[in-house]
Amino acid sequence: MTRDSVKTNTPFACLQITAELGLGDAKDKNFVFSPYSIQLGLGLVANGATGSTRREFLTFLDAENLNDLNSRDKQLVDKFSQTSENGPIVSFVGGIWVDQSSTLKPTFKQTAETIYKAMAESVDFQDEMKRKEVIDRVNKWTEEATRGLINSILPEDSVQATTSTVLANAIYFKGEWIDIFHKSYYSTFFLSDGSSIKEVPFMTNSSRQHVTTMEDFKILSLPYKKSRGVSMYIILPKKKDGLWSLLEKVGSDPKFLENNVPRDFESVEMRRLEIPKFKIAYGFEANEVLQALGLNAPFSDEAELDEMVSGGSRRKISKVRHKSHIEVNEKETEAAAVTEISDDEVGFSSFDDYIPPTVDFVANHPFMFMVRDDMTGVVLFMGHVVNPLLD
Repeated sequence: MTRDSVKTNTPFACLQITAELGLGDAKDKNFVFSPYSIQLGLGLVANGATGSTRREFLTFLDAENLNDLNSRDKQLVDKFSQTSENGPIVSFVGGIWVDQSSTLKPTFKQTAETIYKAMAESVDFQDEMKRKEVIDRVNKWTEEATRGLINSILPEDSVQATTSTVLANAIYFKGEWIDIFHKSYYSTFFLSDGSSIKEVPFMTNSSRQHVTTMEDFKILSLPYKKSRGVSMYIILPKKKDGLWSLLEKVGSDPKFLENNVPRDFESVEMRRLEIPKFKIAYGFEANEVLQALGLNAPFSDEAELDEMVSGGSRRKISKVRHKSHIEVNEKETEAAAVTEISDDEVGFSSFDDYIPPTVDFVANHPFMFMVRDDMTGVVLFMGHVVNPLLD
């Protein structure tokens, strides 16, 4: 008898971001991002691309064609646009701000509104004062869409007179644990460099937990109340400095999640359960990491983004910005993410059933986490904790 695996519905390139940044700019920081938000942001822009640029988008997003891409993305957006009574709050919204000198092409506009929940607004990027007003408007939209967790996505002076379109999406998630944790107590957390920090707030409870043990790591599944399959997974390396090799595996194996994170974990008695509380806010410009993972054409002067807007010169992506926030405490998880994309004129396996004895799961050293929907296989949030006392 085997445990069913979950077919990952998040493009591998989007998951690889956790290794690219986790082993790079975010190596010594707590890190969180939303593969789901980036996936849907790029999916929308892919609908405005033609030729080799479209093919590169489709390859990056693991889609055979636009119909395949849009069908999958519509399923994901619709799933997380439905309210669940007493269950997690999940909302997804999109926005498009188009310079008044251009208009969205009808097919792109219809796709944006019906599939990606992105409503368009005509604005003035030509006038300097009005550009600042647009930046303020987009940032206010960001704050409202993420319920105050993220208060801005566009830096000052980030929009130029050459900008024709700003596209953004936002996801907000709030889910309560099925088994609420006891109040915090303080213990030691060991850092990857061999040092340690005292007085770190940890959580515990006396409930049975869903745990699987692999050769180099353990995985704890923490389901949310009435969530229809959404859980947080904490992937804890056995070695105190094992996070980096774990990230390398995630970044190199497209089947890592399918082969290691089953749909149904065994429920086991816990001898020790210790998980630190944590809160993370992380933002980055994604141009370089996306290009390192193979998405180059949309950023080049030869970009073919011909099916997005009418009027003006040829376009290329100028910036992809992403911000995420997550907080995990005794009662719940609250998280949000925003992805913003601007364009400019060119020229400017299977598992054996096994019920282990009582086990320990003591997350007192760096670990990975993700929030995944096991029904669709999409990863909503992903990241790592190197020091719970860092924001």
